[in-house]
Formats: sequence, C-alpha cells, structure tokens
Amino acid sequence: MDLRQLRHFVTLAQTLNYRQAAEQLHMSQPPLSQSIRKLEDDLGVQLFERDRRGTVLSGAGRAALESAKLALYHARQVQAVSQATASGELGRLHIGFIGSATFSLIPQLVQAFRAAYPAIDLVLTESTTREICAQVASGDFDAGLLRYPVTQATDLSITLVEPDRLIAALPAGNPLLIKDQLQLIDLADQPFVNYRPSEVPGLHALVVLACQNAGFMPQIKQHAVQAQTLVSLVGAGLGVALVPAVVAKASTPGVVFRELADAQNLPQIGIALALNQRQPIATAQRLKELLLQLKP
Repeated sequence: MDLRQLRHFVTLAQTLNYRQAAEQLHMSQPPLSQSIRKLEDDLGVQLFERDRRGTVLSGAGRAALESAKLALYHARQVQAVSQATASGELGRLHIGFIGSATFSLIPQLVQAFRAAYPAIDLVLTESTTREICAQVASGDFDAGLLRYPVTQATDLSITLVEPDRLIAALPAGNPLLIKDQLQLIDLADQPFVNYRPSEVPGLHALVVLACQNAGFMPQIKQHAVQAQTLVSLVGAGLGVALVPAVVAKASTPGVVFRELADAQNLPQIGIALALNQRQPIATAQRLKELLLQLKP
C-alpha cells in the first residue's frame, strides 16, 4: 500500500465511477482498476462492490475511507511543513541579544517579524556580546544581536544593523552641564563608570581608547555590565560615562545625556547581527533580510 493507491481509492470512493475517477486522476481506467485490485489484495479485503446502481463502497471500504483521507492529509502536511521549514517560513528561531537592543531594535524587530513570519516561534535570551558569539558559534543560538564592533576573533558573519554613536551621560547638576558645547577632554577630571572588561570587553576598550585619543586616561571608579545599570550608577552620582546614544531613549532620573562636539573623532559603534556561516539556518536568513529592511 502506498499514497498513490490511497489517492486512487479516495477518488473512486468519492465518485463511485471508474471513468470519472480516472479522469480526475489524469490516468486511464485500466491502470486505476489494477491499482484498486492491488490495494484490495494488500489489505485482504474488498473495498468496492457492484450492485444495480453500479460501483458502491463495501462495509470495509466505508470504514477505511476516513482513515485514508486522514493519511493523505498528513502526507500533504509533511510536504508543506518540510518545504516551509526549508524556506525559513516555519520553525523556531533562538536569538541572543544584548541589553541595549531592547531600547529600540528588539521592539521593532519582534513586531515586524511576527507580522511577516507568524509561523516562526521566536525565543529571545539576553546575554553579553562575548557569550552570544560563543553560543551562535556552538549552535545554541540561531542568531545574535551584539555590540559592534566585535573586538574578539570570530568566524561568524557580522552585519551592522543599527548604527549608533557614543554620547556622554552626566549626573544632573554636574558643573560641566553649563557648557554650550561639551568635548570629550572636558571629562578628563571626572570619575568614570565604564563597562566591565571581563564581560563587555569591546565597549570597555572603545571607551578607554576614545579617552586616550582625546588626551587622557579615564579615572574608572565603577563597572557595570548592562547599559541601563551603568546609567543608573551615573544617576546615583558615582561618575560620568560614555554610552550608546540609543540608551537615551529610556529616561533615567538624575541623568542628563549630552552629545559630544568632537563626536566625529569617536569610534563607530552599533548593534550587529551575528550568524553562523558554517551552519546556515533558513529562519535566521529571514531575520537578516528583515533587519536590513528595518536598518535606518
């Protein structure tokens, strides 16, 4: 018994006419008759009988009909599911993301992705850039939204999807806020709150490098992992900080964000998409295409 025989059986059961069934199946009548006889032999029962009205279903045929229809339905489902999964329109997508992606990118992405691919189950896990790189490389994450530039060596495909810039975060009431234009060198005598080098080495290094290029070494007094934690420490009066501009989208009591007049001398930063080139995943490719459409 195979799917072709079941299809012949169901079509004949619906028409109860060999000629009409053969026409619907785009075949001649003798091969259809042979297929039905072969199916009956395989099952060991008679599926059709003939009476004064012509061809009719036997009791066994009536009992088997719904199961045959269900088998054909599931066969179509197997085909549809496998094709949709292969094309990246069905399945599960596990994305690792850094905390600052929640300020703007994640809300836009989730809304747009669910509208475009409702059959894909999104799973989001917050982590650090270093850990996201490791998890994407191992296959535990299908994709990662991490801090750009990536300062560690990696074989991952890295695509900038949300360009950003560094701005200054100062405690409210800081005397520097009276300046019409704030330059990075103005922060030279201020205590700094910076990213923890062991967990966020990229941004930590970029902040230190930016300060060095401006002519001073930052006096780092406190460290934090998440951008919002860092800003909260600034609000508590523990120091100033250089943070991605996207962080300013979330207001924090006691913190004033200022653009830097010499921002053109600061390194390019942003949020990038990391994909594993050695293990391409169709749903992750759909994510990349959508992110490039959203890219400002």
